[in-house]
Amino acid sequence: MNECCRICGANEWTIAYEGPVRHGVAERSIEAVVYQCGQCGVQYLPPFGHLDGYYRSGAYREDVGEAADVDDYFKRHDAEQMPKYGLLQRFALRGRVVADIGCGGGSFLDGLKGIAEASIAIEPAEAYHASLRQRGHMVYSDVGDALAKWRGGVHLAVCFSVIEHVEEPVRFLRQIGGLLAEDGRLLISTPNRDDILLETGCVAYRRFFYRVAHLHYFDRRALGFAVQAAGFRSFEPQYRHRFNFANFVQWLRDGTPGGNEASTPLGSGFDAFWQAALQDKGAADYLYAWAGEWRAS
Repeated sequence: MNECCRICGANEWTIAYEGPVRHGVAERSIEAVVYQCGQCGVQYLPPFGHLDGYYRSGAYREDVGEAADVDDYFKRHDAEQMPKYGLLQRFALRGRVVADIGCGGGSFLDGLKGIAEASIAIEPAEAYHASLRQRGHMVYSDVGDALAKWRGGVHLAVCFSVIEHVEEPVRFLRQIGGLLAEDGRLLISTPNRDDILLETGCVAYRRFFYRVAHLHYFDRRALGFAVQAAGFRSFEPQYRHRFNFANFVQWLRDGTPGGNEASTPLGSGFDAFWQAALQDKGAADYLYAWAGEWRAS
């Protein structure tokens, strides 16, 4: 591959994976090659020409089997927000300005209404905009639009499961940094490339993990490289695992996801230990990080 890495600028690639990758819903796939940068370690799946208008039009939601309307979003994603609030325990939110970049239908921001002074919803999908405004959020299609009013005025920015979709992650993070107040912080998340199922070599999971909509795949080192290249001086990674031991067993046994629908024979106590152990080892399915002390370069 002749492209330079969008994280570090190097042109030292090896093939990390070659084969079918998920194309929208789990049942649909396409052949692809995923490359790994020899310098920063990020993995990269070149885009299939789907980026122009893909997220703005709602085509992405349809590809993953969702309806591009806010009620369907609430039904699917409201319950996912509670664990995220737990990550904010050390951050005083009352009277502060909060921005959610890639907020979808706004479930996370809704939970902060009445606490935050202002909530900024940054979301390309136009189908959500009217509802977001009706619920009192200030709406922008992208970070660049929000910068005109909010540069240096945001105390907390969150960006959940977005950076893997972005063609230029360092530029994207630098724009978010421009939104932040002097003491502002960014909380970011992305699928963890050191997930236990990838580490154990589960072939079926690799085909599921890599997907057309995700251009970049991060481990702790690669995400830290991107954050620091964007001008953040502090980077504090942490891990969260969403699934029980039965899901792990089903992937290894059947090559299919089980979610948390099946109970683990060893009980909830073992599941709690399993999840805590993976988080401690850095082998959980999701990588989170706090970033701060941003300085314009």
